[in-house]
Amino acid sequence: MKLKPRQVEAFRAVMMAGGITAAADAMNVTQPAVSRLIRDLEDIVQMTLFERVGARLVPTAEATQFYREVERLYLGLDQIAQAADDIRLHKNTVLRIGSVTSLVRPYLHRAIIDVIGDRLHIPLVIDVENSRYIWDMVDQNRYDLGLVFGSPRMADKNAVLLHSSNAVAAMTMDHRLASRHVVTPNDLLDERVLLPGRNSPLRLALDRAFSIEEQQPISTMETSMLNCCYFAAAGMGVGLVDQTSLRSAGAQVVAIPFEPKIEVSYYAVRPVGAQRIAVLDELIARMRSMMSVEELT
Repeated sequence: MKLKPRQVEAFRAVMMAGGITAAADAMNVTQPAVSRLIRDLEDIVQMTLFERVGARLVPTAEATQFYREVERLYLGLDQIAQAADDIRLHKNTVLRIGSVTSLVRPYLHRAIIDVIGDRLHIPLVIDVENSRYIWDMVDQNRYDLGLVFGSPRMADKNAVLLHSSNAVAAMTMDHRLASRHVVTPNDLLDERVLLPGRNSPLRLALDRAFSIEEQQPISTMETSMLNCCYFAAAGMGVGLVDQTSLRSAGAQVVAIPFEPKIEVSYYAVRPVGAQRIAVLDELIARMRSMMSVEELT
């Protein structure tokens, strides 16, 4: 007959509680059930584990030695359970996140405060990089989470859409185009146009839009999306950006819809085959919530 876990559990309960009655209460079973489990255990190990002295059960010397081995087993089980919790909660393992600048503030910044907060067991590394670099790092499993600027065609099974909107022309309130309902490439031929970098999917779409015109703008400035917002607010030109970048920059500008319409999207991407990490799911959900709320405001 093989040793059964329930028999060992009953033995441990009696040793810890000091009697059958208390052990039965701890195990949520009847006293006869505990007594039967102890008798079966004694038959299997071929040792007397308890002697009755009056109304009390007194452990034998063999029981004391046996209990030490049982405690080692339960200590090991506790360690396994703790390890499982650590894996599930991603405790004591560094989480590496890469984000484009436009999503750092307020979105990632606020999400980390709300979700991570005072959870001191979650070490973080947060890098601010361009989307192409972040995609590469995620593909190499060197980032647990990437927050990238993209286009709908870039979406795959490992990407979660955070937010989509259409490109806008950003300018000062007293700009000659500020009262327009839409701004087209032709409207910008006599302006300094502030353009995102050439690696940006928005830039590729803007280049296609301007290529239709026979003329190009008399002046352009190529810089980051946030810099486009800052320079537009300073009156340096018209920035072609997205609403998320404008909110991130906090720039005081007028935003006029740009035509032809260009969809601008942000995604959260994870490595292929990566385990589910609950805290990252929470971060993504928090960012999506914030971005969708701001879309409605």
